[in-house]
Amino acid sequence: FFFFCGKTVISIHSQLYLTFFSPRYNYGKTHSDWDGGSMDYVILAFAVTSPIAAAIAMAYARRERALVYISDFRSFASQIYIAHSLWDWSEDGGREQSDLDLRAHSDAVMAQIVGIGDELARFLTLPTTSRSIHRMTKQGKREAAQTVEVAYLLLESMTRRFTRLAVYGERIKAAGLPSGEVSRIRQYERFMEDCVERLRMIKMYRTPQAFRSFARIFTFFLPPFYAPTYAEVGINLQSLGMGISYGIVTALGLTALFESLQVLEDPFVGFLALDGIDVREEFQVLLWTSLVNKRSDIFPDAPPY
Repeated sequence: FFFFCGKTVISIHSQLYLTFFSPRYNYGKTHSDWDGGSMDYVILAFAVTSPIAAAIAMAYARRERALVYISDFRSFASQIYIAHSLWDWSEDGGREQSDLDLRAHSDAVMAQIVGIGDELARFLTLPTTSRSIHRMTKQGKREAAQTVEVAYLLLESMTRRFTRLAVYGERIKAAGLPSGEVSRIRQYERFMEDCVERLRMIKMYRTPQAFRSFARIFTFFLPPFYAPTYAEVGINLQSLGMGISYGIVTALGLTALFESLQVLEDPFVGFLALDGIDVREEFQVLLWTSLVNKRSDIFPDAPPY
């Protein structure tokens, strides 16, 4: 459905018009003498299909990496909560004899983890600001500035939440948890923050602009050059409609290929594209549910979170 856009309509109409009128601008030649030429399809393959295929492969690889980073983030987040709420120590009576309210401490850790997941989901679902329109036009620059301002606020808030997690680590260390175990918790925090940064890079940067510009130009302008060839096919088959159909399919196929690349450029649009990642489901629903279930198992007598 995503390839039915203005470029598709213009490309199809130009292909239809030129294919239909090629035999008419024949300068007096009869149909039997008319030669539509032979446009080499190697040009189509190397000028359009190969760059788009390479760009699609890059975009799809970005999507697969994003899925790995999201799964790692959720795994490290769960382990951080388990470490704060369950890990015990042998000195001074362990958790049971600690003066620290460990359930309230664990709830504070959980609040920060849930907050990071919620803000990360909001950041990843912001509108894209790395297209050429956001660099070349006043309206695009204004739109990008507004979006980036919100993005930076969310990133700053996540940074502060990671700092609070580090403070909570020092708090449970003072309560008696060995420094080696706290170091492991700090390692989980670092890995989780690495996942956030890698997801940020995927969100804010795109596949090479040269590939996309090259593909955009040729998918739009190259199909009409095949119009005389398709007109000759229609004349030879004594069905101009068949030649026009071949031309329309070519234009439609190239436009669909390019638009599929555009959709994959931002993998965090599960609410818009079938191949997008539903980050709201991953962070705001599944991560929260996972942490709440762990809390109810570790603290069965605690009130609902």
